[in-house]
Amino acid sequence: MDGLSLAASVIAVIQLAGSCLKLSRKWIGPSEFGSTDLTGIKTALYGFNGAMKTFQTHLEIHEDDEALLGSLEYLKPVLERCKEALDITKDFMENSGFIGKHLIGPKFDRKLKTSLKALDGAKELFMLALHGDQQ
Repeated sequence: MDGLSLAASVIAVIQLAGSCLKLSRKWIGPSEFGSTDLTGIKTALYGFNGAMKTFQTHLEIHEDDEALLGSLEYLKPVLERCKEALDITKDFMENSGFIGKHLIGPKFDRKLKTSLKALDGAKELFMLALHGDQQ
């Protein structure tokens, strides 16, 4: 994987996370989540978004280091999983109409929890990649 494709994947994931954050400002609708849970969702999205932006900055600083970029090949599947998790999160939040709130919302609660756990795990992995590279 070349540095440009890695950077493009990171940018795409950051843009998708930004879309989810914008949607999270709306009231999501009836689901098993209360206001505390909704705050947790926002916190998880902001944490993930921050980690990805930090990782993007790291890539920009080291864009000429082919050895480093080659060593980050293992992150490509993680970026794919992040995109899938963010797509699920975005779909969940976009269903704010009557049908989305009352029929679709409760069905996605499990998928949303799983997606948020995946994003949290990915955030930790990206932070570990940053810390490992700095040593």
